[in-house]
Amino acid sequence: MSEVIKLVIAVPTAGMVRSGFAYSLAGMVAKLSQGLPTRPEAELMLTIDMQESSVIHSNREQLVKRAIEREHTHLMFIDDDMLFEPQVGEIMLGRRQPVVAVNYPIKKFPMDFVAVAPNGRRIITREASTGLQEIAYSGFGVSVFDLEVFKKTPQPWFQPEFVPESDCYTTEDNPCFRRIREAGFKCYVDHDASKLVTHVGGFNYHWSQWKPKEQVTDGSDKS
Repeated sequence: MSEVIKLVIAVPTAGMVRSGFAYSLAGMVAKLSQGLPTRPEAELMLTIDMQESSVIHSNREQLVKRAIEREHTHLMFIDDDMLFEPQVGEIMLGRRQPVVAVNYPIKKFPMDFVAVAPNGRRIITREASTGLQEIAYSGFGVSVFDLEVFKKTPQPWFQPEFVPESDCYTTEDNPCFRRIREAGFKCYVDHDASKLVTHVGGFNYHWSQWKPKEQVTDGSDKS
């Protein structure tokens, strides 16, 4: 009997999405509807869910809760400020890991990446980077979860934390990944999938634009 993957593509949004995101999503859905060449033994059942509000960590919490209630097996977060190639989903699902994220640039200059290694250092996706690398945390921009992860990780999953030293709050990703790892799951970034995504802001941030900090003099260097 073949494996059945019940995947929900979960989009947390404030309500407006870019045309590039919609185009990327349509391309991925069309590609996934043809099956999973990276897991040829699996039957894929695909749905999309969206949660709209200005509170992104609440959106994520509701999306995961609904996915579990509806008996999906896997959830893929796709944030509405991401662009991505159609094959990203099949690559990440093909890794057969409970948590796989991508590494993409933070929307700032000098450019840095979202993924952080267990030793606390930022992970850089370079031209030669390939395969999986274990992480402490990354962004959720494009990320795949086996829903057993959340079933075995106590709620709240996405609650930000206050950091007295800097007098500010964390984003929701760092605490969530820590809770998941404390529940016994390893988390990874996929360098191959990372090269197929773009983080969209006032500028389109792509892995290939990264430069060592000593080569970047100011934020005007966008080459």
